[in-house]
Amino acid sequence: MKKYISVERLDIYSKHLKVKDSEVIAAYQWNKDLAGALLPALHCLEVTLRNAISCAIQENPPPAAKGLYSTGSDWIFSFSEYMGKKLIPRHQRFTKKARQSQKVDAQGYVLDKFNKRLVVKRAWEEDKVISASQKVKKEGKTVTTDRVISALDFGFWTNFLTEKYKDNNAKSLLWPNQMSQVFPNAPAGTTREAVEKTLNRIRDLRNRLTHHEAIWKFFYDDPKTGKPNYSQPVYGVQASCSLLSKHYEDILTVVGWIDQESLDSFLSNQGDARFRSLCCVDGLHSYISPEKLDTTFAISRGGWGISKIMRLISRGEMIRITRSGATLYTIGRDTNRLF
Repeated sequence: MKKYISVERLDIYSKHLKVKDSEVIAAYQWNKDLAGALLPALHCLEVTLRNAISCAIQENPPPAAKGLYSTGSDWIFSFSEYMGKKLIPRHQRFTKKARQSQKVDAQGYVLDKFNKRLVVKRAWEEDKVISASQKVKKEGKTVTTDRVISALDFGFWTNFLTEKYKDNNAKSLLWPNQMSQVFPNAPAGTTREAVEKTLNRIRDLRNRLTHHEAIWKFFYDDPKTGKPNYSQPVYGVQASCSLLSKHYEDILTVVGWIDQESLDSFLSNQGDARFRSLCCVDGLHSYISPEKLDTTFAISRGGWGISKIMRLISRGEMIRITRSGATLYTIGRDTNRLF
């Protein structure tokens, strides 16, 4: 297995987490499962955030948006095009370099097949929406607002929290007009800048996850820049898990700022249970050295009930444990490691 995983990727487990060489592969598996356990909360945040922004624009549009872009169901296409026109200067957005067969308007700008000025440079937002639309088409589906919104990644939505979407005077853009609509439960005085900073941290964590990096690995922040100082890594399981847990709480906090009902539903269905059980010292020990776990339950010869449960779990079956007909726990192989 080590042949297909770089030495650099594995060495951090012995150098940073201080596990034994013989435990590195097991610790590597712990990281993969820990990353997987983080996904449900990220998914909850991403879906809640994008839907909140979409609903806010349609239900409570910025006061001065009328006449600039659509705030109806097609807003994602209209708004991204408006931002392109706003952000890209005319001489860069259009071209006067016409080929022999191309038409030009009275000002000499090249026209496309619809007799509109040919766009040669678009804003990042426009390109993302166009790419999402093309992805939907390739799947053989009709391009709709909902499908395009679903195809846009988390970075697209966190980008909406940046400075360029702030408009204090004309009130044609998102902030601060939509703060109370998108984040109705945020503490009084919460600023766009504060939300942006939190979401950027979460996005960086998500990017590390999607690139299969060690999700627990952190660096101390440079006090001058506030950004990670890559020459000062955080060492130890306890410290690493503590920082990851802080990021996790940030995810849940932002979900609650947007919609408390979504957060309550996530927690009541134990969407956080797997992550919390793994993101701790005992979580790592359950993979590399289970004998270090403080809580141990020994099965005796008479423990036929427990033995039967273990046999069923080893076959991949889900088990329901009841008392007086009521469900107490459901247990499956996913939450257990067999030795």
